[in-house]
Amino acid sequence: MKGRYLSSVFIAAIVLLFSSLPAYSQNVAGLLQDAAKGKRAKPVPQDRPKLNAAGIYVVRPGDSLYKIARTFRTTPETLISANRLQSNKIKPGQKIAVPGARNTAAETDIAKSLRVPLPSYDEAGNPSMSRLRETDQALEGEDQPLRLQLIKAGFELLGVNYRYSGMSAKSGFDCSGLVKSLFSKFNIELPRSSKEQYKQGEKVERGELEMGDLVFFSSGGKSPNHVGIYIGNDKFIHAERTARKVIITDLNKIWYTVRYLGARRIADLWREEPSTAENPPK
Repeated sequence: MKGRYLSSVFIAAIVLLFSSLPAYSQNVAGLLQDAAKGKRAKPVPQDRPKLNAAGIYVVRPGDSLYKIARTFRTTPETLISANRLQSNKIKPGQKIAVPGARNTAAETDIAKSLRVPLPSYDEAGNPSMSRLRETDQALEGEDQPLRLQLIKAGFELLGVNYRYSGMSAKSGFDCSGLVKSLFSKFNIELPRSSKEQYKQGEKVERGELEMGDLVFFSSGGKSPNHVGIYIGNDKFIHAERTARKVIITDLNKIWYTVRYLGARRIADLWREEPSTAENPPK
């Protein structure tokens, strides 16, 4: 009994000590008032689930494949297929690619600067093919620099699937296939591979990049194995194998910064800007 009494006194002393602290007293008083009024304690707010620039979501505690699919307006089956999962079981820290997840902050910023609408997508997260055809028709009559038209055409392909050796919006693109296809729309023929594309045009320094310049990357050596199109604001559009789709990426992203090889400028893209051919505007 004596031991139990001493324990009770010790606990009471600790409570009395902490209750003398202003912050603690306020918190306890608030909880007691809420309890008296029948209010429940408010849950700690969590950050809204977000994708990174490559369209990748990092699984958090409490997530399920169904919850992720619902958040990004897709289906669990689509996520399983895109990530080649063996089942619907996922774990915290796991990276999940979300096909067709659109309207990232980078894309929204570029859309505003180019004054173009964000792409529309179907329920499976794929870009609307009718929308792409409408865009192609609309571009034919636009009285705008070719560089801007090319970037707008590329913007409408955001979300199109990545496919090795792909050359069309219907079947998908690989990186050099996307570049060749976009330039072909404006009667500028480029070689098929990024290695050969790197030999075209003139060299451009990193700090002198302009809209429409080609940016190249290498995982090793002096020959490129990846290419994209610079669209301004340190961003470029490309078909990325890891993301499995056409996306916009920041050049300052560490993976691309360390693999940046150089840039080339295709003069024909400035052919309708004779007054600024030597010093294209930024």
